[in-house]
Amino acid sequence: MPIRVGFLVGKDTDLVEDPKYDLIGDASFLKDMPDMYRVDPESKEYLKDCPDGTKGFAHADVAIPWFIKKHYPDIEVDIIKPEDITLKRLQSNMVNYVIGYDVINAVFEGKKRLDHVTKCFKTCGNVVPSWEVQDFIYIKSRYMEACMKAGVPMAPTVYAFKGKRSPAKLLNDIKTRGWKAFVMKQSMMAFSLGFCKLTVEECEKNPKILQDYFKDYPDCPEYVVQEAIEGFTRNWEVRCFWFNGEFLYAIANKAAVSTADGKEIIVTGDDIPSEFLENAKRIGREALKVLPQLTTPDGKPYPMTLIRTDIGCSDSQIYDKDYNWDPNSKTFFLNEIEYGGTTYFIRHLKSDWIPKWAELYAAKSREIHEKMLEGKAEAEAAEPKAKRAKTAAGVMKKPAARK
Repeated sequence: MPIRVGFLVGKDTDLVEDPKYDLIGDASFLKDMPDMYRVDPESKEYLKDCPDGTKGFAHADVAIPWFIKKHYPDIEVDIIKPEDITLKRLQSNMVNYVIGYDVINAVFEGKKRLDHVTKCFKTCGNVVPSWEVQDFIYIKSRYMEACMKAGVPMAPTVYAFKGKRSPAKLLNDIKTRGWKAFVMKQSMMAFSLGFCKLTVEECEKNPKILQDYFKDYPDCPEYVVQEAIEGFTRNWEVRCFWFNGEFLYAIANKAAVSTADGKEIIVTGDDIPSEFLENAKRIGREALKVLPQLTTPDGKPYPMTLIRTDIGCSDSQIYDKDYNWDPNSKTFFLNEIEYGGTTYFIRHLKSDWIPKWAELYAAKSREIHEKMLEGKAEAEAAEPKAKRAKTAAGVMKKPAARK
């Protein structure tokens, strides 16, 4: 009997039906995929919600499960669109992988929707990665603090928690650390929304800058505020992809603000300078160690699914009073951790990773299934022993017959 596996989809930034992908892979396996899984590049909506005749394209999150459907008969694929997420639907599958839509997407759809998706993920018991892992990554201070305690290098950081923050307090915290410039970003947010770079000098001259920020984002659970690292934009940021704790591939990018033509540069494979790649892998491996353990519903542990670690580089002076990074050499540091719903950069790679991702998710599904069967067998084997022990205890307690 096939293993029933769900895939939560909803990407619009990771094209597979694209000329760049055609240079490395064969998208013909998608020819018979229903158009309802394709996305209109203009509206970012699935074609089922677009006017007739709208042309759309498949992204990595639907291409991977569709490849599994076509090539792995032992797995019954259930592609779950955002509007189809229910507790019943999730629990109808052995496991559900988050590879597209997640709680962060729901944030943009209002409180009612966010509460619904959060409840489904928290209570279904079979979403992967687990809610514990997702929440650990969503609330950035959790993994950041864990990484810092583990010795993983990170940029100087302070947090402004909802209910405990004010513009004046934040600016005072920043000045106490000695920073000249800083960046602000947010937990439970995506697409760089809420990101800004400011200087202490301009915020002192115009307090309204931070006051307006606080008014614009009152519901964010925490602002993550870091000293601005000047070298971050001019050096490669290397994003490493891991599965089962093993390195798969990396892409490196330079921000548009630091390139000659004002466009972002993305490279991969042996085009990534080895110094940047090896340091990114070194730091990424250490960051993986702080993540919560994945387990089956009955508690059997198994290795982590997709995690992406983003590593930046500092090569100039920073001013934090507690840091002593050498301004004359490169210091590599963890910028962010993301998980399965992240961008896979499929069309930017030098080889076709759709079949490889399909193989990894298929193998992981079998692994989880086997562990669940083992757990069931162990429980069944333990039950007769428990009954025998109970019977024996009853016999020992039975009073002696009267003469």
